[in-house]
Amino acid sequence: MEKKLNQEPSFKAGIYLLENLTSGMYTDPLAILREYIQNGVDSIDLTIVKETNSQFEIRIELDPIERRISIWDNGQGIPAALAQEILSNIGSSNKTTPGLRGFRGIGRLGGIAFSDKVLFRTKAENENVESIQEWDCRKLRESLGKHKYESLFFNDLFQSITAFSHKNSKKGEERYFEVTLLGVSSFRNYIFDINRVKRYLSQVAPVPFKFNDFSYGYDIDKYLQRKLNNYRTYNIILNGEKIYKPYRDKVKITKGGFDNIKGINFFELQNEQNEMISCGWYGLREQMLGSIIKGDDTSGIRVRAGNIMIGDEHLVDGCFREHRFNSYVIGEIHVEFEDLNPNSRRDDFVDNKSKSIFYNAVERKIGLPISKEIRLRSKIRSESRVKNAKSKETVEQSIEPLKIVYKELIADQRKVSENTSETLSKSRILEALFRECNDCPKVTDVLDKFMKNPS
Repeated sequence: MEKKLNQEPSFKAGIYLLENLTSGMYTDPLAILREYIQNGVDSIDLTIVKETNSQFEIRIELDPIERRISIWDNGQGIPAALAQEILSNIGSSNKTTPGLRGFRGIGRLGGIAFSDKVLFRTKAENENVESIQEWDCRKLRESLGKHKYESLFFNDLFQSITAFSHKNSKKGEERYFEVTLLGVSSFRNYIFDINRVKRYLSQVAPVPFKFNDFSYGYDIDKYLQRKLNNYRTYNIILNGEKIYKPYRDKVKITKGGFDNIKGINFFELQNEQNEMISCGWYGLREQMLGSIIKGDDTSGIRVRAGNIMIGDEHLVDGCFREHRFNSYVIGEIHVEFEDLNPNSRRDDFVDNKSKSIFYNAVERKIGLPISKEIRLRSKIRSESRVKNAKSKETVEQSIEPLKIVYKELIADQRKVSENTSETLSKSRILEALFRECNDCPKVTDVLDKFMKNPS
């Protein structure tokens, strides 16, 4: 007879869970900027619902000398009465509004893996209290590296490495949330490479098109605003410089030189119930002579959710007949569907049926048509090269008999000159050449080349 136990099971989380949620989750140091931007734009979105006249922005400051990074936004902030509870939640999020990007409650942990200390400062509108949470990341790493702490549980470790406080502040309309990373270091200090960070943010972050460089940006914005409920762009400032998407009217190609974007193709992707699961655009190239050069920040169809990129430029390579064909085009797929959500790393989608439907739709609607066009254009160019080579050969072959005719005409001219002092003009020579070669389809090309060097 089975004996029932009255003791309630207890859940205990070990300290290495925190390691997995920090250094184990964010191996790319630049990804932490994406996480903080994601939280910042969510906060701004919640504020936009209430007011539309404010100038919202996210400011990022990199200081490689002091090894300091700050990410500041003027979204809604956190009220002092709720700040400690919200900032202490890990793996639990209070974001329930549809369309928000962060929903797992772990984005704030991104900077912990790369810093000695992390400060969270926030203030809500019309309050005179600033809330501050401080993380001792160096102590965290030391604790994880000592075997004697193996019996320490998650909550005990959390209490030992964090501190929360309130600070009086001037009462006013200002509201903010700021993350400050101190003692920051990363592999080869990539996180302080301004140009690298700028390029990363221009591709990943929900920033606007630069209309002077990309004349189709305005039409794309209008289309996406009409099709999507939550399409917005945001002012993101890096060390005083506003960031824009990198798209331009010209693309640099591997064949040398540039190709023009002559237009935009808009599309929708639907599921089996004919519901729109995503929509987007891709540029129509004028020549399609080779792929866009490797390292170009615009190549490939990019996938975005909440206007933040998922994965990288190669995410949908497998939807083309050849993976390299994706690098022939520029474009974006914007996902907005309840069952199609980015995973925690934001390098792909959560694995479910909707993910398969999405990739199948990309292949059918985008990958296959573009692949066919690339192959067709390649075939036409190949046939054209063969035809031109044959035409050149025909011209060369036709020149030899022309030289014979020319020599005969010169001989006749000498006879006429000896008897009558009359000379044959150049026009009469050409008339004779045409008369002799009027069956040749390339007579004009032949004569042009011949007259340059008739000897």
